[in-house]
Amino acid sequence: MIEILLLLAVVALAAMVSMRNELTGGYRLLSWMRRRLDLLKGRGQESVSEKEQQAIQETLMACDRLRNINFEEWDFKSTTLSLIKKIAFIYHPNAPTPIEQARLGDVLEALQEANQKILHVIHLPQIEYVTQFRVVQILDSPNKPKDTGPSRSGIKNRLLEQLIFKWIVRSLLIQWMLLVGEAALKVYGGDQEEGEVEAEAILADLESLPDAPDTPVPENVKTIVESSKKKIVFSPTAIPWKKVGQIYFTLTDQIAQHYHSDSAFPIYEARVCDLLKSVADSLEGIARLGQKPVLNKILKIRISRLTQAKDLALPFGQNKIMEWVNKYQVGGIAKWSHTLYKTLQKKQPSILLRDVAFGVVKEGGKRWLVLYLHGKVAAEANKLYR
Repeated sequence: MIEILLLLAVVALAAMVSMRNELTGGYRLLSWMRRRLDLLKGRGQESVSEKEQQAIQETLMACDRLRNINFEEWDFKSTTLSLIKKIAFIYHPNAPTPIEQARLGDVLEALQEANQKILHVIHLPQIEYVTQFRVVQILDSPNKPKDTGPSRSGIKNRLLEQLIFKWIVRSLLIQWMLLVGEAALKVYGGDQEEGEVEAEAILADLESLPDAPDTPVPENVKTIVESSKKKIVFSPTAIPWKKVGQIYFTLTDQIAQHYHSDSAFPIYEARVCDLLKSVADSLEGIARLGQKPVLNKILKIRISRLTQAKDLALPFGQNKIMEWVNKYQVGGIAKWSHTLYKTLQKKQPSILLRDVAFGVVKEGGKRWLVLYLHGKVAAEANKLYR
């Protein structure tokens, strides 16, 4: 009996030694998660603001629900959006669309803070050892491929599932909801003052915005990117954000298929460690938008002010837009916007120029931003799946 116990002890010790990097990474990640939860709980207890207490409680409840979720049933997008909407409603209960009461400057600052927290997670000791698995392994089911590559260092798949899926994945998801909740607290719980900026003043500086840079990707991927970009550049009508999201998703999926054509679910083939780095890089790039002088003018404007501006009924067909694109090059949406404004002034001099100006800022500025983010999505997707 003693010999058997000793043998089991030796086997357990050997397993712990072989897995020390994974165990260290998991312990660091769990410790950081608990520390952040404790800090948020402490903030809620010390706060004298009832609204802040409610927002913190919503965040903590969202995190708590993650402890027992089924990965296959958990909806990343709807859960994230639900928490943001709840916190927005707490601070703006009387607004027709509480989520749109965010100011652009606050959003950029929140993204910068979120980026720093993700970077901290990435640099935790041995964290890369426990985030080498692919997203497809999190969403694994009988209908999804089981073989996602060779196991690391001889660790059995069952042990990987117990250690990584139950500890690491849940911890990462809780970290995400903390990130979202803290960002929403900053965006909706800060100073409510809104800056007054005339749309004409913004339009006057639009031409100083740089053209969307070329995305450094291989030729085959570049063909995919350019085809996707045309859906934005050549659209003769206003582009709704829902359509933008579909364009980005399709672009990512097509790049994933290019590199993982043998996979049943190419878009899930990204490794979690690479996904964390990609999110950090993307947030940093978006946050840097606030450093552009022309954008500084609109950072105090609420999102609702732009979304409520009427969509322009463009009196031009695709041929006219193609003519402008050829004249100003593909990325020159800022110059396109200024030309659009001048043309509308000539064609419809009797309409309110203020409404026209805000319409152009909304559509032209949005297209510039959509193109800018399109390049970021393409670059990050290429890094993730290549």
